[in-house]
Amino acid sequence: MNAENVFCDKISFKIFPGLVCFGRLTSDHHVLAFVTSSDKVYIYNPKFYHSSDGITKILSQDFIKCSNIHSVCAIHTGKFENISNQNDLLIIGSKYGILIYDSINNVDIFWKELKNNGVNTIFYKHFDEQYKYYKDTDIIFIGGHCSLIGLNYSAKELFWTVTSDRISAITCLSYENDEEYLNDIVVGSEDYTIRIYRNELIIHEISETDAVIKLISLGGEYFGYGLRNGTIGVYNRVNRVWRIKSKNKPICFVSHDINYDGYPELICGWNNGKVDARLRSNGVIVFKIQLDDCVAGMTVGDYYGFTNILLVCTTEGDIRCYSVSHSKNYLNSESSEDTLRHLITKRQNLLLEIQIIDQNSNLSQWSKTEIRQGNLNIIKANTELQTKLEVSPDKPCVNLTIQTNDGTLLRCVVLFAEGIFKDESHVLHPPDNVSYTSTFSIELYPTRDIATDVFIKAYAIPINKCSDQNSYYLLASTQLLPQFCLYRLLSQNPKLDFHADLDSLRSGVFFIVHERPQRLAIWLNQNFILGSEIIVNEQSSLFVLFEELRSANKWISTINNNLNEILNNFIVHQQNSKRLLYITMTNKGEITIKTENLELAANLVQSISRHFNITELSSTCDFPELFNTLEELIEMSNAYSLTQQQILMDMTIKSDDIKRLVVKAEDYRLAGNWKSLKKTIQLLSIANHDLMSNYYSRTTNYEVSMDCLKYINQIIEHVSSLRVGKFKTNVITMCHNALKENNIGALKKIFRTGSN
Repeated sequence: MNAENVFCDKISFKIFPGLVCFGRLTSDHHVLAFVTSSDKVYIYNPKFYHSSDGITKILSQDFIKCSNIHSVCAIHTGKFENISNQNDLLIIGSKYGILIYDSINNVDIFWKELKNNGVNTIFYKHFDEQYKYYKDTDIIFIGGHCSLIGLNYSAKELFWTVTSDRISAITCLSYENDEEYLNDIVVGSEDYTIRIYRNELIIHEISETDAVIKLISLGGEYFGYGLRNGTIGVYNRVNRVWRIKSKNKPICFVSHDINYDGYPELICGWNNGKVDARLRSNGVIVFKIQLDDCVAGMTVGDYYGFTNILLVCTTEGDIRCYSVSHSKNYLNSESSEDTLRHLITKRQNLLLEIQIIDQNSNLSQWSKTEIRQGNLNIIKANTELQTKLEVSPDKPCVNLTIQTNDGTLLRCVVLFAEGIFKDESHVLHPPDNVSYTSTFSIELYPTRDIATDVFIKAYAIPINKCSDQNSYYLLASTQLLPQFCLYRLLSQNPKLDFHADLDSLRSGVFFIVHERPQRLAIWLNQNFILGSEIIVNEQSSLFVLFEELRSANKWISTINNNLNEILNNFIVHQQNSKRLLYITMTNKGEITIKTENLELAANLVQSISRHFNITELSSTCDFPELFNTLEELIEMSNAYSLTQQQILMDMTIKSDDIKRLVVKAEDYRLAGNWKSLKKTIQLLSIANHDLMSNYYSRTTNYEVSMDCLKYINQIIEHVSSLRVGKFKTNVITMCHNALKENNIGALKKIFRTGSN
């Protein structure tokens, strides 16, 4: 589908990628708001002239500068019916807080400091009366440092939960399910995870291959996503519909039904200037344009007399409008061409299948001598790939062995797996001068505890190789890599074999399920790589001991030495202690998991709950070393927050001094008092230097405080994941209240018992 360029415009500002929004911010029209490369927020309000011959001219370019707010990280528009029924308000998020600005009346509705969160991304949503939760409410969802906050029009907190990393994208799925209207919040974070929330409760988690940077609703339960590595795609709830990977980076998304098929397309703007629209169902491109510069933002809507146009902004200030409306005849013609193209492809595939069937039918009647004389490339009919997984005895990896069942030689093997290989693929291709083999081995190093499918394709060498040296048979297979594959089984009788080591394990979690140990043994056999299946007799308890092969998690180095020391001390403790995992279950359903790794314990509890279909689960736990580290992090965060306030007061005083000295210097200049002017200029220079020093100190303190809070929220997220359902949600809520009150004792009790 071709796009008609309606008009072009050029502004004198460079626009920051991704920080563009569109709304009714003036009394007359929908306009653009954007953030410049110099961290200024402007509303663009041009004056247009539409001539009778269809030519559009720009008479003037007017810019409205918004409130002085620095370090802008996100920008959005939203209509708050309690404040304004007609016009939108501008929502500006910075790393220090969020501002709601009424551009028509030039007034700040509210400014809310988010000293314990910051702002990475913003999403506005109006909930109608038909929805069960938040009826007839306007909510701003704020994604920050490992936490998601929902605020209403008066800055009242309606929603709060934690994630395990910085939130980088938010959208909302609105749909009807079983005669109930639902709103699910979809959140993407930098830990490669997409989480779907329903009223503060995680109902689904999806693991991806890189940081999730873009999300958009595509109607119903469909949503589009974009990753930092250039991948974009579409999910239908937890089922991936399609995806494509590009060497470029997605900057912005728009959802709009371009081809009038009743379903919105995913329109993506890229950093190389390309804009393309893809079908929700299969990712086929139905619309594309190429610009000269990186796309900064885009939207579809009505703009100064133009109806239903695609408005695209580039980082260099170019604004282009494209018509995306087409006649029904054009769309019907295009649909007919797509149908014809699909039928031709289907016919070619069917003819190829018939040809292969005929060849196989003829070959079944030939003898080996006739096949050899006919110079044909064949392999045995029952040839297939066999795979085997083993935990390496001396390396922190999993050994995957690939071989043919009948000794057929393999030329090369290609493997595809998400999150295992650097580019999601790996090729084993021996040189030509090496004798070929029927067996290949590869070491796999999973970075996370996630079940992964490894897709294997092998080129089999025909038994009777003809003159065509590049002709091979393709064999395919799939091997599931279990979720907890990097754990080596040490003993099924650890109390006897590793009694001293078990006594040293002080951390763990305890909970009760209404199941038998035999069922847990089935879970172990499915989720770990074992030499032989674990079998538990009736009326017996289960005891297993594993060794964790993956090294202790490395905390990200920070700019503060004290924080680095706290984190490194905890890592050293984990590295010095044996990386053991001890799992027991009695015939009464009492399960105990002992490990120093809190994240591992949380993953195990969630996996066991899914296996047993448990929707509500409470537990008790104790991680002494980690809880001591948490206390140090909270104390450090409070100290730096207090220092920040003191620095801010000093900056206010210095700013007032500078204003006073500027006025005094101007008076001395007008009076010709050069000696006093020189002295005042020197004082002004000193005050300005002090102000800049305070600013850099405040920035450093803020970064350290945010790092502390990030680790605190990660611990809260993992501790809450030791429970399921309402018990998990209650732990998050109680931890939030304890942090507000700075009650470390209550926080530790909540961690251990799940109650306050």
